Amino acid sequence: MYQNDMQAVNELKMLTIDMINKAGSGNPGICLGMAPIMYTLITKIANVYPKNPTFFNRDRIILSSAHIAPLYYAMLHMASFNITKEDLMNFRRYGSNTPGMPELNNPLGVDASTGVAGDGVGMAVGYALARRYVDALIRKEDDRLKLLNFTTYCFLSDSDMMSGASEEAFSLAATQNLDNLVFLYDANNMTAEGQLDQTLKEDISKKFQIKGFYVDTLKDTTNIKEIERALDGAKNAKKPALLIFKTLIGRDSFNAGRNIVHSGVLSFDDTAALRRKYNLFLPQFEISKDTILHITKQIQDRVDRNQKRFNEYYARLKSINSLSLNAILNLLETGHANVDFDVNNYKINDGYREPLIESNYKVMNLISPRNPFFLGGSAGLSLSCQTLLGGAVYMASTTPLHKNIRFGARERAMSYILNGMSLLGLNVFGSTKLCFADEMKSGLRHSALMNLPVTYIFTHDSIFNSEEGPMRIAVEQLAMLRSIPNLSVYRPADIIELMGSWESILQLNKPAALVISTNSIPKLPGSDPQAVKKGAYIIKKEKERLDGIIIATGSEVVSAMQIAYDLLQNGLDLRVVSLPCVEIFNSSGLEYEKQILPPNVKTAVIEAGSSFGWHRYATNDDFILSINDYVYSSNPLEALQQMSFDYDSLKMKIESLMK
Repeated sequence: MYQNDMQAVNELKMLTIDMINKAGSGNPGICLGMAPIMYTLITKIANVYPKNPTFFNRDRIILSSAHIAPLYYAMLHMASFNITKEDLMNFRRYGSNTPGMPELNNPLGVDASTGVAGDGVGMAVGYALARRYVDALIRKEDDRLKLLNFTTYCFLSDSDMMSGASEEAFSLAATQNLDNLVFLYDANNMTAEGQLDQTLKEDISKKFQIKGFYVDTLKDTTNIKEIERALDGAKNAKKPALLIFKTLIGRDSFNAGRNIVHSGVLSFDDTAALRRKYNLFLPQFEISKDTILHITKQIQDRVDRNQKRFNEYYARLKSINSLSLNAILNLLETGHANVDFDVNNYKINDGYREPLIESNYKVMNLISPRNPFFLGGSAGLSLSCQTLLGGAVYMASTTPLHKNIRFGARERAMSYILNGMSLLGLNVFGSTKLCFADEMKSGLRHSALMNLPVTYIFTHDSIFNSEEGPMRIAVEQLAMLRSIPNLSVYRPADIIELMGSWESILQLNKPAALVISTNSIPKLPGSDPQAVKKGAYIIKKEKERLDGIIIATGSEVVSAMQIAYDLLQNGLDLRVVSLPCVEIFNSSGLEYEKQILPPNVKTAVIEAGSSFGWHRYATNDDFILSINDYVYSSNPLEALQQMSFDYDSLKMKIESLMK
C-alpha cells in the first residue's frame, strides 16, 4: 500500500513541476516539500466528493498559503475531479480553471479565493463557526441528528504565521474552541528572502498550546503513515488543531533548502534529474492509470460511507414536522439562505424622529426572526454600533445558537470570518465605526471578488462625532468603499431609506456596505423605500421651474431639503435628489439618469466626506461641497464651522452657485 503511495506522491510532484515550468512561473519549493501532506489529506483523510464536489457535508479545504495552488490542482486532477489535463497545461492562463492563486469554484473543488497572507485563516475559522451554528440548529430539532460532521482544513505558510489578520483569527478560534478546524503549517524555515529566523523567532508550538490548540509536530514529512496518523489525531481533537510539518523546501531539487527555489521554475537539468530520481518516464502531464485507481478507490470507499450516514440522518430530519425546518432544508439543498423582508409590511408615522443608528437596530431585529441564518457581530463595538440581535446574548462554545458574535477588536479577522460564514450560505453582517473601514479593506475585496452576501455595517459616518479628533472621524472612507468593484454602498437619509436599503441588500444577495448616521433624523417628506433600488430619486421636486439640483446622501439630505425650501423664498426653485447608492444609480441606465439629473442644469453635491468620485455629477469642482481635510477635535458645531460645513455656510454656497 505505502509503496504505491510513494509512487503516487512522486507522480504528483512531477505533475506540479510540469505545470509550473510550462506556465513559466510558480512556487515549486512548497509543492515539492508539501506533496506528501497534500496527497495524504486528500487520499486518506478528507471527505471530498469528486462526483459531487458541492455536497454540503464535504470537508472544506482552504489554501491560505495560496502559492500551493498548483499542487492542489494536480491532486484534484489525480483524484478525478473535473480538472482536466488541459486545465493543468493552462495553469495561470486567462480563462483557465487553474488560476495562479485559488479562486472560488466549488464545482471544481476550490472552496475560497485566497492570495493575501492570513485571508484563508479567517475564512477557515468562519467555515468552522458556521458549521457549528448550523449543526446546533439541526440538533435543536433532534439531538440525535449528527448530520454535519465536516472538517475545515487550512494550509498555512510562514507568511500566515506573521500576518496580523491570522493572529486575530487564531485567537478567536481558540476562544470559541472550534473543534472542527485543522491547520496544516508548512514549517520549512525558509522565506522568499531567506532564513525564517531573520523575521520570526517565536516558538510556534508553545504559542499555540498556550492559546488552547491541539498541537502536533512532524519532523519526518515523507512518511505517509505518520502523516496519516497526525491528520487523524488532529481531526478527532476536541479543540482547534495545528499540525506543524517540518518540511524541506524544494525537496530533491538541486536547490533544496534554499530560498531560490521558493518561486520561479526549475531548470531543465533539475527537472530531468527529478524524473530520474523518481524513476518516472511518462510524458509530461501524464499520470499512470494504476495511480489514479489507487487514489480514487481509497477516496470513494471512504466518502461512500459518509454519504450513506448523511442520507440516513437527512431522511430523519425531513420526517420531523416543524415549521422551523424550512430554512434549514433550504440551506442544505440550495447552499444559501433566503431572508424575506418587505418594507410594505411596516408603517412609519410622519412624526417619527430618532438617531438613525437606533432605527437600524430596530430594523435588524425585524429581519432577524424571519430567518435563522441572519446573524453577525461587531469588532468590539456592538453597543456603540447598536447591532445586537435579540438582546445582549452572545455565541460561544457552550451557547452556539446565539446570533451575536463577539469578534473583539479584530476588524481584519472579522471581515475574513464573515466571508467564511457566507461561503457556507449564511447571510451575515459585521459592524464597526466607519473610521475603521480601512482595517477591513482586504476582507471587503474578498467579499466582492467572491460575490458573497456579506453586509458591512459602518456607523458614526460624519464629522458630527468630532470630539475624538481626526483619527476617529471618517473623511476618505466613503470614497474608498465606493472604489471597490462589486460592492454596493448604501448611505440612507432616514428610516424609510434605511428600510429600503435593507430590502435591496437582502434581495440582491451580494456584498454591501451600509453606512449609518448617529444623528437624530426625522422621517423625510418624499422619502421612498422602493426608489432606493434605483440608487437615486427626486426626494423634493422643484415647484415651477428647475433652477438647479442639489444631490445629497445620508444625513446631508436633511440639510439639502431645508436649503431648497429656504432658497425658494429667495426666488431659487431647486430640486433635491437623494442618492443612497451610487453603484446602483451608475448602473441604472442613461435614460433614468437624465430623468433625475437633466443635462445642462446646475448641479451641486453635498456630502460630509471626500469629493473624490463626485465630479461625474457636479457641474464643476466648485459645485462639490465636501470635506477634503482632517477635522480636528472639537464639538460638532465647531467641527462644522471649521470645515465651512455648517448649515449657514452650505446655504450661502448653494445660493451663490445657483444664482
